[in-house]
Amino acid sequence: MVENEIRDGVEPLFSDAATALGIEFRFFEDRVPGRFLLPEVMGGGVAWLDVDLDGWQDLYFTNGAVLVPGTASAAETAPGNRLYLSRRGLRFSDVSLVSGSSDTGYGQGVAAGDFDADGFPDLFISNYGRDVLYHNNGDGTYSDITQSASIGDPLWSTSAVWLDLNDDGHLDLYCANYMDVTPGNSEPCLYEGRVGYCGPGKFNGLRDSVWLSDGTGGFRDGAAELGLEAPPSKGLAICAVDLDRDLRAEIYVANDMESNLLFTRTPAVGAPAQPDVVKWRELASLAGAAVGGDGLNEASMGIAAADYDNDGQVDLYLTHYYQMKNTLYRNLGGLLFEDNSLRSGVAATSLSFLGFGTVPLDFNRDGWQDIFVANGHVLGPAIEPNAMTPQLLMNDGRRFRDVSSRAGPYFVDAWIGRGVSAGDFDNNGSTDVAVSHIDRPVSVLRNETSADSAWLGLRLSRIDRRSCCGARVKVTIGDRTTEQSLSAGGSYLSTNDDRLLFYGSPAAALAEVEVLWPDGVSSMYSVPVNQHYQVLQGREPSGAVR
Repeated sequence: MVENEIRDGVEPLFSDAATALGIEFRFFEDRVPGRFLLPEVMGGGVAWLDVDLDGWQDLYFTNGAVLVPGTASAAETAPGNRLYLSRRGLRFSDVSLVSGSSDTGYGQGVAAGDFDADGFPDLFISNYGRDVLYHNNGDGTYSDITQSASIGDPLWSTSAVWLDLNDDGHLDLYCANYMDVTPGNSEPCLYEGRVGYCGPGKFNGLRDSVWLSDGTGGFRDGAAELGLEAPPSKGLAICAVDLDRDLRAEIYVANDMESNLLFTRTPAVGAPAQPDVVKWRELASLAGAAVGGDGLNEASMGIAAADYDNDGQVDLYLTHYYQMKNTLYRNLGGLLFEDNSLRSGVAATSLSFLGFGTVPLDFNRDGWQDIFVANGHVLGPAIEPNAMTPQLLMNDGRRFRDVSSRAGPYFVDAWIGRGVSAGDFDNNGSTDVAVSHIDRPVSVLRNETSADSAWLGLRLSRIDRRSCCGARVKVTIGDRTTEQSLSAGGSYLSTNDDRLLFYGSPAAALAEVEVLWPDGVSSMYSVPVNQHYQVLQGREPSGAVR
């Protein structure tokens, strides 16, 4: 197969449908000439979530704000974060103000999760500054309950993820924090005589935050209690995903030029069993997933977790700095990983880029997870390259090949890409992608790839509304069987559609589904294909959206 050959003759095609859908938004970075305050170039996050439970994915963007009151750009106004409500996937309406969810802090990440188990997804907004928790009232509006919930801090927070950290049935929050960047300690750096933003080596890292739910709407600091402590680092992305097939999610944190973190609840060999005590331990170095294969720290920005080689183990793909390879950690089982970047081809595809948000997606429905990457430099417009083309990496089962130039006009234009979220907004069984940029409006990339296959979409839930993160799903459609593990977080500052998509033989009428729930219970279903389903543990799948 030559470098640009397309698997099975299926040509990729994505079109930017943002304007046609009524989505017109640009991240307000508050960049001031002569000032080099790093948040100006880090961008914002994106979330696909079903705000009103109508079966259609809505879209949330974090937005920047004036960083230093009284500065030259302070005359400009940022409208706050934006919430777009889907009208059956045909149009989106900006309901930011009426919904009460348009936080006006300097927005970074957005994490969606139903922390109070009322069925409606709530929103945690991580900011450069005070974080915000929005409670979904179930009527299309949100309430800021940050103060009453005692959650959040004034640090530079980035990506966050909701997960039941202590197995008490309530969602808790792990929030990655970045660096101690302030207007007072920021200054420009010189790059071959040109002035630009300083990198992470100029600043101190911060400890991440862990917020434990009390089950009644309040939170407390739980890092020490659960063993979720590590030295201060520079976190930019986080993913909760089962990496050892025990149906319990690990936590993986991507750090910028610091060792990455991997927390697990699996007890150490020889440790006494403590069934009533939940303790985490950090073992990224032991697992081989802390640094690259050469033993050096890498500038980790985004995470795309998926089983790329279909061996039943979830692998980790990380985006990195310009002229530094992106890394694919192949999962060997037993919480052991190897740097497979060279053999898989991802090293060769990434050296000319600086990657941020990234998501797995099977764009051509062949049963192999491909990868989307948003690229763009961080040093500033005076230093080239700055804007970069995004990438679509096709997985042929052996290697990844860059097929971006054949995927549509968006991929041949140059952008400064940041947050990325994947979701099937039009409910047609194809994964679409939303991207937030610096300097330009957001894009919503409709996947128009013509692939002949049957498909199945599944959203997992439990009667007690406890988290399903870590559940494993095996689906057979015709002569193809594939398996996926339900994860949370990933990408960069963003939240993906929480539904799983499976593909198989186009002539198949039924899909055979096996769900292994986090409590170890197995459920079997047989359902018609080409539909999305709500799968409630202990009941037959329902709620198909056509």
